[in-house]
Amino acid sequence: ISAIVWVHHMYMTGWAPSANYPFMLSTEMISIPFGFLGLVLLGTIWRGTAWTRLPMMAVYAVIWNKVIGGITGVYLSDVPVDQYMHGSMFVVAHFHFMLMGAGLFGAIAAITYWFPKMTGRMLDERLGSIGFWVAFAGFQLTFFSMFVAGLQGMPRRVLQFDEAFNVSNWISTIGAYTIGLGMLIFLGAIISSWRHGVIAPANPWGSKSLEWQTETPVPLENFPVLPVVTSDP
Repeated sequence: ISAIVWVHHMYMTGWAPSANYPFMLSTEMISIPFGFLGLVLLGTIWRGTAWTRLPMMAVYAVIWNKVIGGITGVYLSDVPVDQYMHGSMFVVAHFHFMLMGAGLFGAIAAITYWFPKMTGRMLDERLGSIGFWVAFAGFQLTFFSMFVAGLQGMPRRVLQFDEAFNVSNWISTIGAYTIGLGMLIFLGAIISSWRHGVIAPANPWGSKSLEWQTETPVPLENFPVLPVVTSDP
């Protein structure tokens, strides 16, 4: 479906107006498999014993952001709504929740989780968590405010805008600097932990996946003897 869904970007060009509605249908249909992906994420956690350390909290942030981005994308798939929203800050907020909301916080989860395997030291989780929560709060502030500006009718890609949008833009600016502050704190956690962090045990998370069954840091050939996998984790 994604191979044909891109044509929703052509809604407002005037190109082949009769094609708008088939492509509106394809754009709406892609929310169904995407919804299943969200359920798969939740289903993986469901009835499990979730250890809510920093990597897992960042995964929860990814799920939250993808849900917000996915729901707002459904509105934009409808031609009549898109005629009002197209080229507005609402679209900017939507795709940042979809892309950066997953990419940024997914990266935080991955870095935190595999930091011991990469460096042989544990990430300072207290400092890293402060950075994560500051960045997460700033992210919500920045892009929820952009949703409001878009609903008010503010266009994207403009240098100067009407005073009616001043409050939303000030809030977004404060949120953006807050994201930057959070990421600087997280970077500080990475640098200080890499230099002076607690020496990591071989398997600090109690994981049953294969990369944690070898020594930390990883030896040159990964495993002294080729491992034989006899069952699922």
